[in-house]
Amino acid sequence: LSEQEMEGLDLFKEKGLCAECHILENDERAGRVLFTDHTYDNLGIPSNPDNPFFRVPAPYNTAGRDTMDLGLGAFLHDSTEFGKFRVPTLRNITLTAPYGHNGYFKTLEEIVHFYNVRDVEEYPAPEYAETVNRDELGNLGLTPEEEAAIVLFMYTLTDGYQID
Repeated sequence: LSEQEMEGLDLFKEKGLCAECHILENDERAGRVLFTDHTYDNLGIPSNPDNPFFRVPAPYNTAGRDTMDLGLGAFLHDSTEFGKFRVPTLRNITLTAPYGHNGYFKTLEEIVHFYNVRDVEEYPAPEYAETVNRDELGNLGLTPEEEAAIVLFMYTLTDGYQID
């Protein structure tokens, strides 16, 4: 890894709190690091105004733009799990844009910035506010340079990645 990518890894593990959910230990079944703890979380991501489902007519979409994806809670019929989505692997993350359960963020830079400043900058309201994780993101105090270093580290998680 380059010096900046190493800095990104250190920030990923410590100040950025990324490794709290995108863990760095070998997955028991896979036998390698998958960068997920396989849990579910609500990050407070806003509704995506570009969601094509909003344009689907009734009877398939009866709520129009007010449609809300309740994630795990809808499957379990449990309101304490509404708005929670599985923590994704970060393997090949540069190939899987857009980001967030509903594609609200178009780039890694955008979603890393959101993790950092969700609670201190203006964002639209969360798609489902009641179960938002307020402990591990939202006001991390990362500088723009630190955000960029984390993104650069995340680029190294893509198969075939090579330093320019």
